[in-house]
Amino acid sequence: MLSKEPNKHNLFKYLEDVFTDLEQQKIALDKSAIVAFTDTKGDITYVNDKFCEISKYSREELIGQNHRIINSGYHEPEFFRNLWRTIARGNVWSGDIRNRAKDGSHYWVSTTIVPYLNAKGKPYQYVSIRFDITKQKKQELELKHRSQQLEDFCFIVSHNLRAPLSNLLLLTSMIEESENFDEQKVLIQKLGKPVNLLNEIFNELVESLQIRQDSEVKRHTLKFQDCLERATEILNIAVVHPDIKIESNFEKAPTITYPKKYLMSILHNLLSNAIRYQSPQRKLRIEVKSYMKEGSICLAVKDNGIGIDMKAHGNKLFGLRKTFHNNPDAKGFGLFITKTQIETMGGTIHAESEFGKGSTFHIQF
Repeated sequence: MLSKEPNKHNLFKYLEDVFTDLEQQKIALDKSAIVAFTDTKGDITYVNDKFCEISKYSREELIGQNHRIINSGYHEPEFFRNLWRTIARGNVWSGDIRNRAKDGSHYWVSTTIVPYLNAKGKPYQYVSIRFDITKQKKQELELKHRSQQLEDFCFIVSHNLRAPLSNLLLLTSMIEESENFDEQKVLIQKLGKPVNLLNEIFNELVESLQIRQDSEVKRHTLKFQDCLERATEILNIAVVHPDIKIESNFEKAPTITYPKKYLMSILHNLLSNAIRYQSPQRKLRIEVKSYMKEGSICLAVKDNGIGIDMKAHGNKLFGLRKTFHNNPDAKGFGLFITKTQIETMGGTIHAESEFGKGSTFHIQF
């Protein structure tokens, strides 16, 4: 009778080799990828070291939490609804996701989520495998920004510079043709406005181009209240506009780590817009408040001014254009620069407005 021991030995050796291979594969995966397991509710049950390293959360802080803990607020809710519909049906989902680390910084990951199915074909847990693509996304966005720069420059040359240049040409030709000294003097004085306007346009254009190249701008820990008070001082609101009422509430998020020159510029531009487009029917009231949304610090600047027709101008609100109000001095640079500064630091801005009632600008840093 033949012994069965060699067969048992071979089986144990085979299983040992399989487990060794799996362990080696796990080590290789952990070294190169960001791995997490979640249950069917989306609660995290396992994370590897790479996950902790990129998210800046400890393993203890992540286990038991939902993936909303790293939600950056960048994607629309429908993006994640589609993700969950796909994996809940037992299908693999792949895509790029921008997440938010514990320190507030953002990072991009190429993500694949694989459902583990039970005997009935229903998911009982999910494994997500991610790879850090932050550098690639940064290069991709930079290329897009540079392309947008060229488009913006062409737009501004064709629209914003045409009027003051035409005025300059007209006035200089009139000066040349005039033989009356007093008339020439009056015409020369009129040259000041288009020259100053051209100077403002060039300065603001240069500023907008510099922002796009300034990706490594230094951050500071800032108090919103201090920055708001400084912005109102620079605008000389108390003296020039004593009737304007500014209310602030920064209790929910009193401080932010952000480039000081950008935050001051953002506040300056939004306050200036509110003052420029205040309603003649009522005294201007501006409310500035900070709040938290999906782990990010947000800022809202609300006014009761003349408002904006969002149907007509909503899609052009933050672009370079001549004007979105019947105001010849509304060049449209302020909101363009504000949006560029915010997006350079990884944030977003959007507006809510009703013509005749006022506007609110929401910033998610």
